[in-house]
Amino acid sequence: MSNKIMCRRILDEAFSQGKTEVLDELMTEDFVNHNAAPGMDTGREGVKSVIRVEREGFPDMKVELIRDFEDGEFVIQHVEVSGTHKGHVFGAAPTGRTISWNEIHIVRVRDGRVSDHWACNDLHVLLTKLGRMTPPDTSAFSQATAAS
Repeated sequence: MSNKIMCRRILDEAFSQGKTEVLDELMTEDFVNHNAAPGMDTGREGVKSVIRVEREGFPDMKVELIRDFEDGEFVIQHVEVSGTHKGHVFGAAPTGRTISWNEIHIVRVRDGRVSDHWACNDLHVLLTKLGRMTPPDTSAFSQATAAS
């Protein structure tokens, strides 16, 4: 199985379907999530916790692969995550709205299993859509454009 196919299984089976047990098969025992929230387990169990929390808030959560690249031992994925906000998540009460956000994942594969993970996401977009964060004031950009 190629590294990209294995990483796609994590998105599909673990995140979209909630089958967290697949992580035991696809991640090394010493797996490290380098983007775990402060105080959160950086291993496989921490990722399983993230999946449970996100799926409680978005029970129909789906992760759609936009594109992926493989370079040696690294796989880079650009994904869109979406779901209906039906449960409490990140301190936000359910809104019933369908919400989506983007993420970039970089993983290292060692001996056929994922050993490391780094990510960049639109957390500010998600928190704004959940009502947990106020959008930034961009009026200065509008005024600057109008003046030029």
